[in-house]
Amino acid sequence: MPRGADLVLVGANVFTGSQRRRWAKALAIQDGRILAVGTEGQVSRAADRGTRRLDLHGRIVVPGFIDAHTHMADSAGELGWTRLDGTRSMTEAIARLRKAAARTARGAWVIGVDWDEAKWTERRYPMRDDLDRASKDRAVVARRIDCHMGSLNSVALEAARDLVGLPGFEVDGSGRPTGILKEEAFAKLHDRFGAGPAVIERNLPRIARMAHRLGITSVHDVVSIPAWTAYQRLRRAGRLRLRVSAWVPTAAAESFARAGIQSGLGDEWLRMGGVKVFSDGSLGAFTAFLDSPYEGRGKDRGILIHPPTELRSILETAHRAGLRTATHAIGDAASRLVAETLAEVQEENPREPMRHRIEHFELPDEETLRLTRDAGLIASCQPNFVGQWSGPGDVYEMRLGSDRLRRNNPFRRIARLGIPLCFGSDGMPYGPLYGIHWAVNGYFDDQCLSPEDAFRAYSAKGAYASFEEDRKGTLEPGRVADFVVLDGDPFREPETIRKCKVRETWLDGQRVFASSS
Repeated sequence: MPRGADLVLVGANVFTGSQRRRWAKALAIQDGRILAVGTEGQVSRAADRGTRRLDLHGRIVVPGFIDAHTHMADSAGELGWTRLDGTRSMTEAIARLRKAAARTARGAWVIGVDWDEAKWTERRYPMRDDLDRASKDRAVVARRIDCHMGSLNSVALEAARDLVGLPGFEVDGSGRPTGILKEEAFAKLHDRFGAGPAVIERNLPRIARMAHRLGITSVHDVVSIPAWTAYQRLRRAGRLRLRVSAWVPTAAAESFARAGIQSGLGDEWLRMGGVKVFSDGSLGAFTAFLDSPYEGRGKDRGILIHPPTELRSILETAHRAGLRTATHAIGDAASRLVAETLAEVQEENPREPMRHRIEHFELPDEETLRLTRDAGLIASCQPNFVGQWSGPGDVYEMRLGSDRLRRNNPFRRIARLGIPLCFGSDGMPYGPLYGIHWAVNGYFDDQCLSPEDAFRAYSAKGAYASFEEDRKGTLEPGRVADFVVLDGDPFREPETIRKCKVRETWLDGQRVFASSS
């Protein structure tokens, strides 16, 4: 006689995420998998004397959140760095850095992260002279929230003098470095102080616990090679408590291709996602590549990280090797270029569908949307950006002006065209409920989804993006028992989504987080 379920959850309002049966009242779980979904009567038939029963008293249950664009390994490596988010002025940020410098050994770097000048009273970037006020005898680097640029003091600039002349290393009219490094120049500098695999491995369990508190059970993590190494070590040790799809840098694509490593290699806890590619930069750093110039910046339209022929070579190499691509494209010109290039690469190199992705996809026009749909590409978007920067007088309006402001992050247009839409946070900030709130309650109609569609984008569509829709992302029989119990009802009261709380997070049929309140 078959063994009964290990656990039955009753008295629930279960949003399954499935298009076949959207809502249920109970779940049965066995060996970390969903055994049955339905009414309490239906699910109770899966129980026996050994089955544990848990009454949820009418609470909402949703599939575990899949953050489809994270930097969790980076976050693990950055524990102990000086946080500058939440500062209301440059003066406050510099004061934090000055305190950090006072406790930093001579010769070590003082690293601050996540400043956002749009939230400061000064409304400008910190320059070398500003950061010299934090320290004159220790190297200070302060990274903007978008990670596409940083500011250095004089000591740090001296250590980076070999980078002068690289794209993004800014100098003034007299040739003196301003302290601002963007894109390639800043990326080269960042490699010098980034954490190694031992630090990342040590701190990742703490970051996983943070993810559990937010209801995140799976991530698509953009990783460095040291981070990829750390994840493998944790998996071998049986200490990996998130399901991870890892996306490696462009520089690794050729060596992975030569080694025959393809997307999907791994297991349900750690698998190779593919290759992260950059086409442009960020709006905050004025490096996203636009059709028309930035507001008040003359002819400045931003930059392309790779010339079109080089971008095509990168994407074609990955595609031929069976490596999916997740290509960063924020500006309208960059998004169109990426969609066109991927469409051509796929047409000229036919193979089974790859589900290549465009990351961020903030300003697609109608032509780009149609091309994206027809090429079978995935839009991987960050709805938290709407809450962070779409408001009156904030970054998007300052950079784009009022007309283009209304076109940014058009989630409803994307979804209505049938383009697969998955959501992630990019860590700005982590927190799916915050992102879902803004995907439902955006400033403009084209930004606004129904709650059900927004929750699917943060679960079922993330599973689709990694070819795992038969294993996770919905609460259906046979799927992994990854789910979240909420306080509050985001479906009946969508205007309160960001006030809802994660009460419990379950991973593989085990409760990994329970709120104390």
